[in-house]
Amino acid sequence: KNKSQTLDHFLMVKYPGLLAEFKDSGSCIIRGVFKSEVSQEITKTCRQTKDKPLNQDKNWIDLKLYLPHHPSLNSFQLYVLEDLEYKIYNSDNLKVKDDWVLDDLLANLAKLLPAQEVIPPAPDLGTIYEDILALHKPDEYSLKANASCSIIRFSDFTDFEQHYLELGVPSMQLMKHSLPSSVPLREMLEKSAHSVKEALNLFRKVLEDLRPFYDNFMNIDELCHVLQPSPVTTKHNFRVFPLKDRVYLKVTIADPFACFASMELKIIGPTEEVSRLRHVLSDGLGNWDPELDLHKNLLRIFDLCFFPMPDWTDGDKKEEDEENDQELRCNICFSYRLDDGSVPLVSCDNARCVLKCHAACLEEWFQTLMEGKTFLDVSFGQCPYCKAVSGFEYKYIEKR
Repeated sequence: KNKSQTLDHFLMVKYPGLLAEFKDSGSCIIRGVFKSEVSQEITKTCRQTKDKPLNQDKNWIDLKLYLPHHPSLNSFQLYVLEDLEYKIYNSDNLKVKDDWVLDDLLANLAKLLPAQEVIPPAPDLGTIYEDILALHKPDEYSLKANASCSIIRFSDFTDFEQHYLELGVPSMQLMKHSLPSSVPLREMLEKSAHSVKEALNLFRKVLEDLRPFYDNFMNIDELCHVLQPSPVTTKHNFRVFPLKDRVYLKVTIADPFACFASMELKIIGPTEEVSRLRHVLSDGLGNWDPELDLHKNLLRIFDLCFFPMPDWTDGDKKEEDEENDQELRCNICFSYRLDDGSVPLVSCDNARCVLKCHAACLEEWFQTLMEGKTFLDVSFGQCPYCKAVSGFEYKYIEKR
C-alpha cells in the first residue's frame, strides 16, 4: 500500500496522465498518456531554431509499462501506441542503462524511441473526411485516425471485438486487417468498394459471412486445450490440441467461407496409434452431422465426452509454469515453446520411450544421422533416446 501511494504521488507530481496499478505478485503496470521532458526540450529547441521535429506525435506518448520487479526495471515490457497500434519494447530493443530507475526511463523515453516518418496530411479531395465523420458510430464500432488523418482504423465491431480494418486515405489502400490470409480482402475491396463507406460495409458483410468459421473455432478454443497457434488470433485458420496422451489433432480450414467443405483433419502421434485413429476418423466422417458444430462432431467421431480441457491459469503464470515444467520440455532443445509458438508434439513410436520433442528439433536430429531420410513427406531416423526407428509426417505439424 505504501509503495502504491508513493508511486501514485510521484506520477501525479511529475507525470500527470499516468496511473499505476499493483498486482498481488508485486508487479506493477503503469499506463496512460504523458509528455516526456526530453520531448518538451526537443520541441523548445526546434522552436528556437525554427526546425521541425521528425515526429511531433512523439511529444505525447501513450504507453503501457509492465514492471514485474518494481521498482527495478529488470524484464520490463513497454507498449507504446504508434500508428494506431501498440509496439513492444524491452531491454533488447531499447537502450536502457543498467542503473536507471523508472524516472530515468520516462524522462528519456522520447529520445530512446525510434524516429518515425511523418506522413503529411492528404490534400483536400472533396468531402471524403466529411464522409468519414459521418461513419462515426461508437455503438457499432470504434473509428480512429492517425495525427495526419492519412490512415483510418475501424475496430471493436459489435460481436467481432477483435477485428479491425485499416485504410489509407484518400487512396483507399488496404493497410492492415484481421482476417485470415486466405480471404482475398484486397481484391474484394478493389473490385467492389469505391468509398470508405462501401469498404466498411463490405468488411462487415465478410465478418458476417465468416461467423460460422469463427464460431466453430471459438468452441474449440473454449473447450479444448489449444497448444498451437500461440497466441490464437483472428488470422489463424488452424488449431492443434490433445486428443489423448501423446496424440494430437490438427484442424485446418483452408477456405473460411466453406468451413466443413475445406476442413482438413490430421492426427499427430506414434505411428501405430495414428494409423488406428485414422480408420476411426475415416469411418466417423461418413456420419458427419451438418447440424452440429465442429467440436461436437469431433467428439462423436472419437466417441469422447470431452477433449482434454484448457488450462485456465493466469496467462503470465501459465507461461512461466510451462517453461519450468521439465515434463513438458522438448527432450532435444530442453525448452517448451519456441519463438514461432510451436510446442513438443512428437513422440517416439516405441511405447516405452519417453521422448517428446518439437517437430523441428527431431527433423534437425534426423538430418544429422547417416541413416536418416525423408520419403513421401515422412521423415525417418533413430530416436535420440531409445534408438528405435521412428517416422513422422513433418509437414502436418509445421506452423501455418
